[in-house]
Amino acid sequence: MRLFPALSGGLVRLERWTSRALVVLFVGLIVVNVAMRYLAGKPIVYAEELAAILLVWLTLVAVSISIRDKAQIGVTLMVDKLPRVTRLWVDVLIWALIAGMLGLLLKAGIAWVTGPSVGFEQVITTGWPKWPFFWIFPIFCATALIHVLGHLSDAVARITGRLA
Repeated sequence: MRLFPALSGGLVRLERWTSRALVVLFVGLIVVNVAMRYLAGKPIVYAEELAAILLVWLTLVAVSISIRDKAQIGVTLMVDKLPRVTRLWVDVLIWALIAGMLGLLLKAGIAWVTGPSVGFEQVITTGWPKWPFFWIFPIFCATALIHVLGHLSDAVARITGRLA
């Protein structure tokens, strides 16, 4: 059993449940806030800011899922004209480049979230620190990296003939 494809498969199930929960929280918060605004005349003060945070989290979780599902837009006009073996090598090269980029972004994201400037930022309406909410960026980079390493592992296996 190959580690990264298996890890990616388990992780995407967790991400799908997380995205469902985030959608429910986001929609529920908006509905409750609209009801509070028009029925009680007192909207939830922090609802819009929290909804924006939930939307960012939802977006990055969904992007990670789309990387796992290979649902990103790709232009393959030239690659499709290449011989099969060359296409396999191009696939390996592309996944390796994406993995490298995500590795650098993960390192930079962790440095950013743990940096001193982020420690002072607060959510305006609640006074909560923002750094826990900012962790979604390194989390996204890590989950997307696991998915990409799974794809890279599959691409290498296809070149070596271990995967059809």
